[in-house]
Formats: sequence, structure tokens, C-alpha cells
Amino acid sequence: MSALEGVRVLDLTHAHAGPICTMFLGAMGAEVIKIEPTWGEMTRMFPPLVKGVSPYFMFVDRCKKGVTLNLKDPRGREMFMEMVKKADVVMENFSAGTMDRLDLGWDVLQGLNPGIIFASISGFGQYGPWSDRRSFDPIAQAASGYMWTMQEGINPDGPPLQAVEAIADTIPGFSALIGILAALQYRNRTGRGQRIDVAQMDAMIGVMQSFSFWELAQTTFRSAARSGRVGVSGLHKALDGYVMFSLPAGRITDWFKELLDVEEVTPENVGEWVERRPVEEVVKLLAKTGVPVAPVLDLDQVKANEHAIAREMFVKVDHPTLGEVILPGFPIKFSETKGDITMPAPLLGQHNEEVYSELLGLSKEKLEELRKAGVV
Repeated sequence: MSALEGVRVLDLTHAHAGPICTMFLGAMGAEVIKIEPTWGEMTRMFPPLVKGVSPYFMFVDRCKKGVTLNLKDPRGREMFMEMVKKADVVMENFSAGTMDRLDLGWDVLQGLNPGIIFASISGFGQYGPWSDRRSFDPIAQAASGYMWTMQEGINPDGPPLQAVEAIADTIPGFSALIGILAALQYRNRTGRGQRIDVAQMDAMIGVMQSFSFWELAQTTFRSAARSGRVGVSGLHKALDGYVMFSLPAGRITDWFKELLDVEEVTPENVGEWVERRPVEEVVKLLAKTGVPVAPVLDLDQVKANEHAIAREMFVKVDHPTLGEVILPGFPIKFSETKGDITMPAPLLGQHNEEVYSELLGLSKEKLEELRKAGVV
């Protein structure tokens, strides 16, 4: 039995923030029905396409059944409303107000199903002076102060810096995930669903410890952490690559001094010690000594890493077009309800017949009629 078995999610999301949330719901056993427009959602075409498949879509839309539906068509809207009556969660990440304009807002959905949980992710939330602004990950990085802290921590004299992965999509996605799980627990006690409003800007502000450091000491987390570490902490070049290690003041630094047989650690004696040794030797010696350390691995090295393999952090996904693909595994380790993230991202409309016949009782002939009319 999986943790979320029996939970049905109607997934209207696109791009990253919403899909990563619903992917994790699916990995924990929820039935996630990804509802796309008839032409497909935007990340299906994110380059480079491999046999017509986007690596982006392949990654973030696993663990879902895929159907097509035109919500702007009255028949499509009616079909969706019938599905809401049999669902537990509706998830969307359109621009704020889009669902209301489709006449599928909170009041409508709650009227159809008092137990429904309606979760939205948008750039700036469903209310507030900026709520009508559009956003993607870099916009939220900028608006939340995250890009400024990257600049301050890495190169104070340079321009603000954007994180290379979609951090301001992922954190809001996980924020919505937490909200949905809490709302399911609340519904279990009360029978009542609720509205969940997650803004990318809010989610980023909510996890940035630098605001506390700035409020109390006019510094950022990165600067405070740097001042609290011995000056040789950080990135070092070894004989055949790079290692990263941290030396907090106290016994760990004392152990490090003993290893190097020095009275004080300086950039010179540490640099000389590291650069004479291969990465593997440096890591083994420091790990044995108790110093937090890791090699700087490229992506192929991470995939081959013995620890990542032992933790099942890469899994085989059997895709109908691409065949066997190795992708990141499920990072939460349950003792009873193991997550499964190996279901491949669906082809466009792959599960139309299965879903619409099961939930709405539609025949093949009716579905073909709707397809020709551009409804599915």
C-alpha cells in the first residue's frame, strides 16, 4: 500500500512549479490525472527534443496519467466539473485569476465538491498589488531577494546572479505539496476541503534565513557562515579535481590540525597539502578525521556514485518512445510506504480512453466525436 493510495488529483499544471508538486504526489501513490490542452503543455516542446520528447517534460511529469481537454469549450468545462466531483485535489499554476475567468474558481469547485482541495501556484499569489503580474523562476528569484544574496555571497562587485536550476519553481512546488498534504489531513478530521494559495515570491522569502541575519545583524547567511568558519574552508584543487570541505571552529578544526601536523591552518599549508594528493585520498582522509567533505562530482560521476546507488537515487524509467531512461529517484525513504517514481511521463492524450471511460462513462465513439470537435 502506498501513502496516498486512493487520492485522486486533477492536475492542470504546466512548466515546473506545479508539475514537480504533482509528480511527488504521484510518486507517493496518488492517482494524478494530468489535463493538458489538445496541443500539449509548454514543456513538451522545451529543447532539445529527443525523438520528439523533451528531457524537461520527461523528468517532471512522471507518475501521471495524461489526458487532453479544452476547458474553454463548454463541453470540456462540463467534463472537468464532473471529474471534480470524483476528485480529492485540483492543482493549477496558471496566472492568478485564470480559473475564475474560466468560471472554475474556488466557489464553483467547492460547490461541486465540498471536500475538494484546490491548490494554486502563481508568481505573486491570488491577491496583493502584484497578483496580476506573470512570473517564471528567474522573476521570482529576482523579486524575493535571492538573486541579490547570490551576488552578495559570491561576487559583491558584480551583477545579481541567477541560480542555474529552477530553485524558485521547486521551492514553491514543495510548498504546495506540504499544503496539500496538510489539507488532506485536515479534511480527514473535518470533511472539509480548502483553498491553497502559494506564491513563488512568498515561498522563496519563507525559506531564506538571510532575512533574519539581515534584520538582526545587517549581514546575510552566506557572510555570517563565512565569518564563522576557519578561512581555509571551501573549494580546493587537488591533484586530479576539486574537493569541498568545511571547518567550523572547535574540535573539527583541531582534528584537521592534527591530520596536517600544524599549529595553525593557513591557506598556504592547506593548499599545499591538498594539491599534492588525488581527490579520493583527500576525501578519505578528511572523512575519516571527521571533517565534512565531498568531491566535486559531475553528473556522470553522481550517477555512478556508490552512495547515490545505495540510496536508489537513480531509477530506470521505461518510456514508450525513448525506451529505458535513467532518471533521479524518489528522495524520501519511508519504512512502510515506499515511493515509486518510475512511471514515465505520458504521451499526449495517452490515457484519454482509460480516464474518461472510467470517470465519465464515455464510450470510444463519444470520445472520437469529442476529439474531432477539438474538445479532447
